[in-house]
Amino acid sequence: MPLAVEIILIVIGILLLAAALIGSGISRRLMTIPKMKRAPRVVIAILGVLLLAGGMWGVTTEANQHGPSLAALKKHIPSGVTSTLTCREAAESPKGAVEMDCSSQDSPEEAWYLMFDNVDEMQDWWVSQTRPGELPGTSCNTMSDYKQGSKYWYYLDDQSVAVGDIACYSSGNIMVAMYTDRRFNVVVWAQISDPANFSDFQSWLGTTQPTGSGDTTPATPSQTVNGN
Repeated sequence: MPLAVEIILIVIGILLLAAALIGSGISRRLMTIPKMKRAPRVVIAILGVLLLAGGMWGVTTEANQHGPSLAALKKHIPSGVTSTLTCREAAESPKGAVEMDCSSQDSPEEAWYLMFDNVDEMQDWWVSQTRPGELPGTSCNTMSDYKQGSKYWYYLDDQSVAVGDIACYSSGNIMVAMYTDRRFNVVVWAQISDPANFSDFQSWLGTTQPTGSGDTTPATPSQTVNGN
């Protein structure tokens, strides 16, 4: 329900309650206002309460629905990740986003899932973290690709619609892959700290893709990489 409608309901509810109140014993002190009979006053008061409660409920619901939620993000984390890693709400997350951190002491893989309110906020954050303009490569298949730094957009079934952007780079022994999913406004950040596990990491990375309706159409951010 639009916020303007909710505000109107609240105002009308207050006016009806005021009318019922004035029509009660208070009207005896206001001789210019005739006293209202009990039955109409009760009806008006009940209607006023319903409108006021409905308007307040709508405003509260609107506020609670603004922005992403952890519950929504959890639905997009695949079972292959949650079954092997322990996922917890992040102590801190980017402004306007929610984040789940997934890791395990028994596994070299770590993954972070972040959900944003819209595709542009997601894309802006991804760009700020990966700096794609400084990554010359165009694939993330080998350790050399990670070491030089690469970025490109990727597809799933429909090769005509980009699902998101992926960047890979290294920092010392740590190798990082960070990609976006424009269908759900989710960023996945995964990394390993031991290059000996690179092959397993690459295979495992494919299982981190956010889950959800395959019919969801990827949105196109206003700031794109490589023009797509």
